[in-house]
Amino acid sequence: MEMRARESVNMSEDLTGAIAPYATALHDVFLHSHCSSCFSKLPPQSPYTMSCTMCCSVRYCCSECLSSDSLVHSSSGECCFFMDHLKRASPNYVTEGTSDLRAALRLLYVLEMHDLVSSDSISQYSRIGGLSASGIEEAQEEDEEIAERILEGSLLMSSSRKSRALSYVSLPDGVKVERMALWAVITNSVEVQLSEGLVMGIAVYGPSFSWFNHSCFPNASYRFVLAPKNENCISHQSKSCVVPASKGVAADVWHAWQYEEADCTNALCKYGPRVIVRCTKPINKGDEVCITYIDLLQTKEARHSDLWLKYKFICSCNRCISLPEPYVDLLLNCDARDLNKPEDAVAAPTVKDLDDGLQQAISEYSSGEDAKACCDMIESMLSENLMRDLQKGELSGRKHILHPLHRVCFTAYIALASAYRFRALSYKTGSLYGEKSDDLFRVAKAAAAYSLLLAGAMNHLFLSECSFMMALSHFLIGAGQSLFLLVESMKGEMRQFLSEAKFTFPSCPESSVKLDSVKYNDFRSTCEGFRKRMLLLSFHCWSFLVQGLPCLEKIKNPIDFSWLGKAISPSLLSEEDYANLSAHNPTPFTKEQKECILSLAICCVTYCKYLTSICYGPQHYLIDHAKDILEGINIIHDFFWHSAVLAKCDASRILFLICSVSSIRGCRY
Repeated sequence: MEMRARESVNMSEDLTGAIAPYATALHDVFLHSHCSSCFSKLPPQSPYTMSCTMCCSVRYCCSECLSSDSLVHSSSGECCFFMDHLKRASPNYVTEGTSDLRAALRLLYVLEMHDLVSSDSISQYSRIGGLSASGIEEAQEEDEEIAERILEGSLLMSSSRKSRALSYVSLPDGVKVERMALWAVITNSVEVQLSEGLVMGIAVYGPSFSWFNHSCFPNASYRFVLAPKNENCISHQSKSCVVPASKGVAADVWHAWQYEEADCTNALCKYGPRVIVRCTKPINKGDEVCITYIDLLQTKEARHSDLWLKYKFICSCNRCISLPEPYVDLLLNCDARDLNKPEDAVAAPTVKDLDDGLQQAISEYSSGEDAKACCDMIESMLSENLMRDLQKGELSGRKHILHPLHRVCFTAYIALASAYRFRALSYKTGSLYGEKSDDLFRVAKAAAAYSLLLAGAMNHLFLSECSFMMALSHFLIGAGQSLFLLVESMKGEMRQFLSEAKFTFPSCPESSVKLDSVKYNDFRSTCEGFRKRMLLLSFHCWSFLVQGLPCLEKIKNPIDFSWLGKAISPSLLSEEDYANLSAHNPTPFTKEQKECILSLAICCVTYCKYLTSICYGPQHYLIDHAKDILEGINIIHDFFWHSAVLAKCDASRILFLICSVSSIRGCRY
């Protein structure tokens, strides 16, 4: 199955309306804090919160959600599962969560009630209700853990379903239908993110969404939206720019498509989270529309391993079959010594030892170990292996020489930006009263440096391949937050200059969040404008940000990487301008640098806001987050402007008031 464009479309257009799910399930940890019908957060101690009177395990935000979901909850066997069968599950099964099992129960009930399950489709085509369920035999043979989970889960499903007073499809193999439904959920479900990027649960959508295939260079993305409560029926057919295509599938597969075309799924999952597919590149009529299922910042081998592990297919998209490999893969994989060699002479060296060391440090940090130890371990690895000026004999004798755009460096930047920011936030409360202010400033500066480098490096890949737009949006907001955190950590005598920071960017056009589509050339021009602005600002503060970070002092600029050699895309600036701007040596912290750091934070957040509007549309949690940050900067600007009048006002008290106001207004720094 695949989805193709019905007509030619520009980038930044919604290709579908809001598609209702077949089945949803909150993750176990959110069952008591969110509505099991619409996924919205339940207000604390609200008198309107309701729950199932039988199992008391699912809660609802209002009577409408209760009435719309109660039939599926009870008739699918989910209620019986909570009351009688959950206690029979093994500790490992409960620890990993039961959302996939509960979603499978709901899915099977929906499909059975509308004649979308047939033994022919399951036996001959490995499909259930139009959803692919192929690869289950391979999964059970290759992965003992998934085999045990499918077996135990299907038995729990079968016993829960038998507890109901309903009949259902019976196949010769007793629990085969349950096994297929559970595997269909494992391979077809998507994790639902609605606000703050929290993964609150999973949803299984019908052919209108599940038939979008994967590509490692996708031309579309998707977002989730809550179904409005003030509408009786939310049609996902208001606009559809895609049509399905297939060869040799069972009749009930098309029955499932026709079922969705008739807009029947809205009645089944009236308030469940909707999904909308949006194009991120211009698409010609008849072209296949693809999304991505995995992290794209990996080698081909790692991508194929991820796809086979969960979905049991080998990708043959343009990125995977291109010879020579695309520019972005050359950068992500090659040794620094091979950057300027002909493409056919480049071989990706094995860096498993570096990968293993990184993963060990990240694992220890994630498990609650010392964040400082994580930073020290990774920085030591970078210092030892990142490129620097070496003699010819030293170059030939080294196992690894990494350049700053290598995938190992990306992984290191992500971990270091996170760990340093965590350390900065842990110091932040004490710094309000003058405690640990020097430590806060030092780690906040490191967090800002690594976050900016991460955003700049990803921007370099993105300008070569638009598929990295989604990742760049997240890295830009992280850079903006870290730079702003650095501004907050500055000592009192530094803050007097903040009101003079530039708050407008004439060279960077405003984000066109209200436009239905964007022409590609206009999009590229806008992105180049943001890049040039970030580049000019970085020349004035990068040398300060990297002081005390030996592994970053080797990196001449975090936005423009033309200094790496002729294999890298050329600089936006002339050689003379670049030389003049980069000629200055590290200096003490100056007024100009202070202004540039805040301006750079604003530019990163504004750029994120623009890209997010292209990739996801104007209603997305990243845009809300960006607005909060910019609003917080304006609060600081206003406070310090007035502080010039109130000359006797204590600076630390002003900062305390700022943080208090920001907290009240919900600003997340």
